[in-house]
Amino acid sequence: MRSIAVTFLVLCALAFSAGAADKPLGLDEFSSVDDLASAILAYFPKVQGDVTAVQGDQLTIALGKKNALMPGMVLGLWRDGKEILHPVTGMVIGHVEEEVGSVEVTRVGDLSSVAVVRKKLKEPKQGDRARITPKKIQLAIVPLRADRPEIIAELTERLNNSGRCTVFDGEKVSAFLKNRPQKDSVLIKEMGRVFNLDAVVAVGIYPSEGRYLVTSKIFYAEDARPLATIVATMSLATRKDALGEIRPFFAPLKGEKSGAPAPALPFAVKHFVAEDLDGDGTIEYVFSDGVRLHLYRQEPTGWREIWTEAGPAISSRVQHLYLGAADINGAGRPQIFLTAMEDGKVWSSVLEASDGTYRRIVKTPGFFRVINYPGRGLMLIGQDFDPERFFAGTPKQYAWSGGQYIAGTEVPLPAGVGLYDFVFVNFGDPGLLLVAFDERDHVLVYSKGAVIWKSEERYQGGETAVVLPMANADKGDLKVKIRGRILALDIDGDGKDEVILPRNIGRTLFRWAKASELHTLGWTGARLEQEWEIKDIPGAVLDLQATASGKGSTQILTLVGSSGGLFKKKSVQLMVYSGRERE
Repeated sequence: MRSIAVTFLVLCALAFSAGAADKPLGLDEFSSVDDLASAILAYFPKVQGDVTAVQGDQLTIALGKKNALMPGMVLGLWRDGKEILHPVTGMVIGHVEEEVGSVEVTRVGDLSSVAVVRKKLKEPKQGDRARITPKKIQLAIVPLRADRPEIIAELTERLNNSGRCTVFDGEKVSAFLKNRPQKDSVLIKEMGRVFNLDAVVAVGIYPSEGRYLVTSKIFYAEDARPLATIVATMSLATRKDALGEIRPFFAPLKGEKSGAPAPALPFAVKHFVAEDLDGDGTIEYVFSDGVRLHLYRQEPTGWREIWTEAGPAISSRVQHLYLGAADINGAGRPQIFLTAMEDGKVWSSVLEASDGTYRRIVKTPGFFRVINYPGRGLMLIGQDFDPERFFAGTPKQYAWSGGQYIAGTEVPLPAGVGLYDFVFVNFGDPGLLLVAFDERDHVLVYSKGAVIWKSEERYQGGETAVVLPMANADKGDLKVKIRGRILALDIDGDGKDEVILPRNIGRTLFRWAKASELHTLGWTGARLEQEWEIKDIPGAVLDLQATASGKGSTQILTLVGSSGGLFKKKSVQLMVYSGRERE
């Protein structure tokens, strides 16, 4: 594409005629910004197909119109490389991906397409795979006019909420363009390099007889090649109406009428559970500050303390590792399950409501965890503690018998999966799958103990770091990381679970992340794909829970910590995200 020292608008017009002259310029009709966002997103479908034939630099790919493929799209080529073996079992857990290059789609049929090689790192061959990256598309929106900034802001929100892309900060884009009058292909490539973008979308909005004429030119950031031009007339509903149309399945409750986040808790909280512990129909919140338990109720005026655990002896060193709640002993009310390290040993305690207070009915060595097993409900599993290795032996299911919890059937886990690192999930397929974190915070899906999928993205949620001094000083300290919760529940009532997990973004000098997101992933039969996300949570997600809130509705409760700074204390709030089943 030629360099043109003119405005971005002229660049768009000339680039279109030069890069896609054979494509007729149609005029669409949009009724909302959502339509515009959908039209842009249509050029970035998550697709993957095999290369079925190679003739020189021309390839045939088993993807077509049914896969939403369009001429001009660029797909990456790759193939499986050497096997990745588990370091302990020797089992094949994946393959190294070898990048082959990239191709541009030139013709699209119903079931297959023709593409030509754009970048060649290896010789393409039959059996290679072509795809548009399943990772989020990083893009920037460049407004061609200064007016109607609210439409650009709404478009940014729609694209971000789609879960398919992340739109780069508009203020940083404006600052970047401010002193660069030459807005041409060189500038697009520079933006792509500086901000690590996949695409740039230049958007023009022009009043036209009571409506708007909207132009959106999509460029690949790597080489400034134009991908598509969208031209449409648009009549906008009010912002309130438009938000109602595509409100994400879960949305933060904001404002007094819909339930604002509760006031900051009066102490630093690390873990929590929310259950009706005394059977009176009101939810109690059990908070752990890492050393003691605190029970609160949420009232219109703020948090009301119900009970606080007596502090440990001054000489004791206590660190809470896990907190859960469930009715395991058949008492008709949930018990509290707490696992803690005390003076270098791990103990699990069980507490239950009794005459307005909470008493400890069990204290036993080792780890406890409450987990949902689809088809069976909540169950208690546990594992032994070893002062040299931390976790020891195979986890077992525990049952209440004779006034104590007795270990029974083994619950074998895949090699490398810790007691707190996984959930059982019913994705609608025969047999349960297991979803877990690996040591680098990637998400793995297991079937019968073998990895069948691994995420490219990393999901770092609330974590508990444990340091266990070794008896043999030469070995140094044993450092263990207990990862935060993963939730698995059927949100939309289709009989299949979705996976909900947080991602904390960035770190501050004061340890906690500056911001975080919640992601919901659904199973396609071959991989987990994002269905929705909640962005811009103002702090680190430390813990999360799900509760029912009326017929057909669910709430996601998140414990969010703000790091503060030199002149501001740390604070922790409980933020609520609410949704209901699709009708």
